[in-house]
Amino acid sequence: MTSKLLSAAAAALFALSSATVVFAQTTAPATTTTPVPAATPSASAPSSTMPSKDDIKTARQACRQDATGQGLKGQKRKDSVTSCLQQKYPVLAKRKTCHDQGVGKGLEKKALRDFVKQCVSAS
Repeated sequence: MTSKLLSAAAAALFALSSATVVFAQTTAPATTTTPVPAATPSASAPSSTMPSKDDIKTARQACRQDATGQGLKGQKRKDSVTSCLQQKYPVLAKRKTCHDQGVGKGLEKKALRDFVKQCVSAS
C-alpha cells in the first residue's frame, strides 16, 4: 500500500514538474522595436552621480592610454590622468575637494567620511 502511494505521489510530482517546464518554455511574442544601446560613461556627458568602480577603472585606463600617447612621464603623467578623470566625472573632483577640506579641519575616519558625503550632496 505504501509503495503504491509513493509511486502515485512520484508520478504526480513528475507530471507537475513536466507541466511547469512546458509552460516555462513558452515565449511572449517578439516586439519589433530595436533595443537602444546603453550609453557608456566615456561617451556620455559628464555625470554628477558617483560612477561605479568598474566605470572609474575603465575611464582611468583610457586616461592612462591618452597620457602614454602624449609621451607624458612622471608627475605630468599623473596630473594628466587625474585631470582626465575629473573631467569625465566631476563628482570625483568635488569629492577630492571635500575630502581635502575635511582633512584641513582635522577630521578622520567616520567623521571625515560623513563630512565628505554631506559636502558632496550639498552641491
